[in-house]
Amino acid sequence: MRLRLLALFLLGCGSNQTQFVTPDGGADAGSDASTSADGSSDGGPTFGDATAADGGGCTTLNIGIVGNPGSNSSSNFQQWLVSAGTSVTRIQTNATDPAITSGTLAPFDVVILDWLARDYAPSEAAVLQARINAGGGLITMTGYNGTSTDFRANVLLAPFSVAYSGGLLNGPVTNFAPHPITSGLTSVTFAGGYAVSDLGGGGSTRTAIASLTSPVAYAIQLGAGRAFVWGDEWIEFDSQWNTLPEIKQLWVNVFAWVAPQGCPLQPQ
Repeated sequence: MRLRLLALFLLGCGSNQTQFVTPDGGADAGSDASTSADGSSDGGPTFGDATAADGGGCTTLNIGIVGNPGSNSSSNFQQWLVSAGTSVTRIQTNATDPAITSGTLAPFDVVILDWLARDYAPSEAAVLQARINAGGGLITMTGYNGTSTDFRANVLLAPFSVAYSGGLLNGPVTNFAPHPITSGLTSVTFAGGYAVSDLGGGGSTRTAIASLTSPVAYAIQLGAGRAFVWGDEWIEFDSQWNTLPEIKQLWVNVFAWVAPQGCPLQPQ
């Protein structure tokens, strides 16, 4: 039996580009843009029109998903994003797609790295770095088929000083460090994913927030932006959405933390 999808209202930023059917999601004028997932005043990054002088806030959180869905069905995850009032566009789904430029990422407040269709160049990583440094949000997943292609995100993650590494790991993850992203979590599926390694360096502030035998998740601050790096992809699959409410809670927490200031999740 399918769990009822969590009903959400979002204050978002930017322009409206859609791949999925997007409902009329109005802004919640009474929301507190600085309130994090655990109810504390967290002061998120500023981006897009979140600081518009007219004080009107945003109407749509624009999400760009890079790559294809994982091998299992993830329609519930995608529908949840749409029901939340977001604008979602999936890009870079073919190996022949052109290089990522600043124009490629310009429409998006949050970028999600899914099952990447090709290898990426350091110049493209610099474009992503600039977008997040300016106040955007980044979410990354991996662990799709147990081959070297699972590590395609590492070039894009190099400016954030983290990388996926090692052999396949299995969970569930039950060891969480205190953080707004981990608020309310006790167990999250992790099936055939990878550790996340801290590469050192001073370009970003990195906090390991979940672990198995090694860290498998990092919360990262880079300039005015934020990133969540997770070593698995099962958190987007229908099998988990249908049976494990904490998967939804994780995503609520993640978007509340990485989304630009003025674009918080408002769970109902």
